[in-house]
Amino acid sequence: MTIDTSGKWWVGSEPQDVRDFLEAYAEDGYSINDFRLAKCTCGSISFKLEADDNEGVARRTCATCGESHFICDSEKFWSDAQPELWECVECGCEHANVGIGFSLYDEDPTGIRWLYVGERCSQCGVLGCFADWKIAMSDVLHLMDKV
Repeated sequence: MTIDTSGKWWVGSEPQDVRDFLEAYAEDGYSINDFRLAKCTCGSISFKLEADDNEGVARRTCATCGESHFICDSEKFWSDAQPELWECVECGCEHANVGIGFSLYDEDPTGIRWLYVGERCSQCGVLGCFADWKIAMSDVLHLMDKV
């Protein structure tokens, strides 16, 4: 894993670089304790990404097979959302590797405090955090399997 931080944007050489980017991004907020890289049932790791961090929702759509998947519990709140489609700030590509960083509570091993939706452009490698929101609930570790 190599991240180039010399230019205007951080650029990752591989999908797992999303984790390192999110960990640095979260340094001034809630630290990331766990990370999951999204992978479609068809095996693809490239997606279109939509999110509305005001409503706390995100959905990824596979660039290969077109299957859509709500991230964590986003489906429950999707009807109230006004999601935006992610587009790379550098090259305009609409396909990205998607990874979710989870901030967990030290005092509650079943709780998630905060969630970060990170991405890496499939074309040029630019890294970012498209959305993040508060979870602040106990007994929700099952959400980490819905990436």
